[in-house]
Amino acid sequence: MKNTILSLKTTHIGSLPFEDPEKAVDLILEYLDIPAWPQLAKFKNENMLIQFNEDLPGFDKEKKIIDTASSKFEEELLKFYELYFKIIEEKNLDFLSNFSLSEDYAKGFKIFLNKVRTFNFSIVKGQITGPFTLATNLKTQTGEIAIFIEDLKDLIVKFLTIKALAQALELKNVSSKVIIFLDEPGLAGFGSSSFITISVNTVISMLNEIIEILNKFEILTGIHVCANTSWDIVLDSKANILSFDSFNFYDKLIIYKENLKKFVKNENKYLAWGVVPTNSEILKNISLEKIIHKFEFQLTNLSSLLDISKEVVLKKSLFTPACGLGSLSDTLSIKALKLLKSFKSFIIGR
Repeated sequence: MKNTILSLKTTHIGSLPFEDPEKAVDLILEYLDIPAWPQLAKFKNENMLIQFNEDLPGFDKEKKIIDTASSKFEEELLKFYELYFKIIEEKNLDFLSNFSLSEDYAKGFKIFLNKVRTFNFSIVKGQITGPFTLATNLKTQTGEIAIFIEDLKDLIVKFLTIKALAQALELKNVSSKVIIFLDEPGLAGFGSSSFITISVNTVISMLNEIIEILNKFEILTGIHVCANTSWDIVLDSKANILSFDSFNFYDKLIIYKENLKKFVKNENKYLAWGVVPTNSEILKNISLEKIIHKFEFQLTNLSSLLDISKEVVLKKSLFTPACGLGSLSDTLSIKALKLLKSFKSFIIGR
């Protein structure tokens, strides 16, 4: 089977349970085809609702709010939009250094960059909290949810755009191809009573604003949702990769048959199958044979459902754990990586 740069490759979602960033990076380089820098979930600053908010105007890390009443908020806001304009409109990329991931918020990032330089990976991956997830979790000092305040929604989308671009271009220094995943666990709550007034088009617009700018710099993009959602949001967005927990939610995705068929037939679209479960109890007892059996059933089913050959589906597929590994024990996270590598070896050799 002829491979594209992504087909049949393995990567991971981001988080790992280790406190030693060197160990985390070494494991990533050992087990994965497309290495991604590790988010070390045991450190408070690497919580996904904090990690990418360094220098976000008004952000209070302790309270996890945007304090619009802060005496510095307006000044910080003005400074950010001035920098945004210089970077995006004037294309002065020197200002991106203001938005680089610092060691205080991403202990594994610089270590990853330094170690990957000594390898010859054709593609590497980064990740950032998605705009829907961040905008629905951050509130103001008065308890208002950011996504319902147009100015704050715009700020979050543009801030994440710049953070993602800064990260991606640093990754481009160590590999010619880069993927950035927008991690959107919050999309599992889309359509719930709390967010019933938010339309599909609003969410797609938020996602696409970031994706379109990254695409201008030839950055591939993915959207990861670790549970169920309205999958038409991801399928109809401009993201190149749909990343999903296929072990648990394959049957929910295929409800969107027509959107899915159009997605898979598009030249630059890929499915990232989350084949290795990340639930601790399931992972403890799972065997490679069970993972392979489940995937082969799903592959056959999807091929039949979409009337697309299994070979073509595989060509448009890469493989990951179902979600991040940060909540697992060290032992189980390593088991997940080993299972993923063994699974890939089987698929390649089939």
